[in-house]
Amino acid sequence: MTATGSNISQLAIDTENNTWNTGAPFDERFKSVCYSWATEGSSGASTWSEDSLAYLRDAVTGCRVLIGFNLKYDLHVIRKVAGIQLDIGTHRIWDCQLAEFVRSNQKLRYPSLEGALIDHDLGHKIDVVKTEYWDKGIQTEDVPWEILSEYARVDAERTFALYKRQLEVMTPEQIRLVWLMGMDLLILEEMEWNGLRFNEQLCAERSEEITREIHEISGELSRVYPDVPINFSSGDHLSAFLYGGTITEIQKEHIGFFKSGQKIGEPRYKNIEVEHQLPRLVEPLPRSELKKKGFYATNADTLLKLKPSKKTKHIIDLIQKQTRLETLLSKTYKGLIKVRTEQMWKPGELHGQFNQVTVATGRLSSSGPNLQNLDGQAQDLFHSRYPD
Repeated sequence: MTATGSNISQLAIDTENNTWNTGAPFDERFKSVCYSWATEGSSGASTWSEDSLAYLRDAVTGCRVLIGFNLKYDLHVIRKVAGIQLDIGTHRIWDCQLAEFVRSNQKLRYPSLEGALIDHDLGHKIDVVKTEYWDKGIQTEDVPWEILSEYARVDAERTFALYKRQLEVMTPEQIRLVWLMGMDLLILEEMEWNGLRFNEQLCAERSEEITREIHEISGELSRVYPDVPINFSSGDHLSAFLYGGTITEIQKEHIGFFKSGQKIGEPRYKNIEVEHQLPRLVEPLPRSELKKKGFYATNADTLLKLKPSKKTKHIIDLIQKQTRLETLLSKTYKGLIKVRTEQMWKPGELHGQFNQVTVATGRLSSSGPNLQNLDGQAQDLFHSRYPD
């Protein structure tokens, strides 16, 4: 990098990282390979050497405008590798992905750099790294440097060119909104970086308790039709159980004995279908019939609106409770452990994403896991990193 932070006005950055878990920066296998930059009249790519780190820190902390595409991701990377943390009071942020979202009147979810370049007639990304290496399972650190550095440098140059084009074609109101969303982005980066701490041991204990409770409820419900194998976690089976319908059971019928081969003398069976016709226990709600003829909605909201008789109220109460417990189990107690394990985060930490380019109204959303919609019944799982 030929310029220093004191004389760089506008700086575009990008990072190239390994592809474990799509390069997620909080995955314990994460490794960053290089970064690239572009300014007015200058661009390049560099590995993470001590000298280049010093240049990058100086340039990023000293520039007036920091530019990127899906910049929050790259801020995580430079914070993790170089210890660079931006100050909302001194840095202006322009995320070209946010700008494309705003420019589309917030209709284009997760705009891509390639799509934006085509739309603005700014050329294309170089695709050789993806097609010849990543798509073939070759990690970023094993891509020849002359190929990777060119790929990274062009990405930064194209991002810088896109930034300038967006300023030309967007309205003043849209531009002000993107600057405002850039301030939000810095706060969201901090939130994702810190993550949310949760009691993973308590999660596992609750999972076992709820699993046992669900099993007990299923056993009680099974006594309604003891000879019918009903899977109460199946929407089709639950619909037939509640609203009436057919449940098909596969049984084995003895048809003789093997007369030759390795199974000689052993009994032979064939599968036969046995249909169980169940009566209607409760009237389905109007307009709740599914596209699959004869089946009706069994989601939690529908179950809460059913009007059972005195005779069937206990059954409906049990089903509602089981549905509630299954949701709590799958989305919270088992779900949080599952996503933490799959994402290879540190035990007891959740680094869900906060998304600015998904909802047409401009509302923030959260995913992987949804930290905006944690179950109130599980609030005691979460605790502050700061002592009282």
